[in-house]
Amino acid sequence: MKKLIIVALVAFLSACQTTSDTTEIEQLKAEIKQLKHIQALVAQKVGLGELVRPDEISITNGQRVGEESANIVLLEFTDLHCPFCATYHKNVWPQIKADYVDTGKVLFVGKELPLPKLHPRAAYAAVTLRCAAKQGAYSDTKNYLFEKGQKFAESDLTEITTLNNLDVEVFEACLKDVSVHNAITSSLLDAKKLGFASTPTFIIGVRKGDAITDYEIVNGAGSVKSFTAIFDKLLAKNK
Repeated sequence: MKKLIIVALVAFLSACQTTSDTTEIEQLKAEIKQLKHIQALVAQKVGLGELVRPDEISITNGQRVGEESANIVLLEFTDLHCPFCATYHKNVWPQIKADYVDTGKVLFVGKELPLPKLHPRAAYAAVTLRCAAKQGAYSDTKNYLFEKGQKFAESDLTEITTLNNLDVEVFEACLKDVSVHNAITSSLLDAKKLGFASTPTFIIGVRKGDAITDYEIVNGAGSVKSFTAIFDKLLAKNK
């Protein structure tokens, strides 16, 4: 879509120029930028965001595990009540964490993509995880929530605070904090803009400030082998 619409302008700007009028060139560049923006909005509106994915994807607004100095990033969009997400978390993640995250090679960034039509309580579980993370209990609480799955209930909150030695008053205030709910909404919008509609979905790429570039996308739980193949390739290219 993007190439079809802007190909003429791109061809013009990539050819040798005989004019010394840089103003016209700058105007054309601005028009291309605006066209890309409009195309992205249209594609997102009709559910075709995957056709206009950006060259760089932000990793802000995510929960981080691992060394900030890592050159490679694993960005996860997950639904805490999704059985495929639970399969990945149980069977794939522990090995990846041990071999790549804990060794400082890969930075993990977790974002939420609760699917309300399939899992009505997944968004509440996401809020719970965000609030536990604010007190340093991201990984343990995520393990707990995946174990509970769709059986997770409000009555389990007491167990979460007890097991993780959380400040109950702070935790309960967090659950009602609009900014926490907005952060999850922002994560949902990020996924929608990228054309993601299923979980788990992963983006693996090279760290560039607060963004990922030169990335690949993995849909579904995958296998340890499928993830390590991408990690090793990117690590070899970015020593």
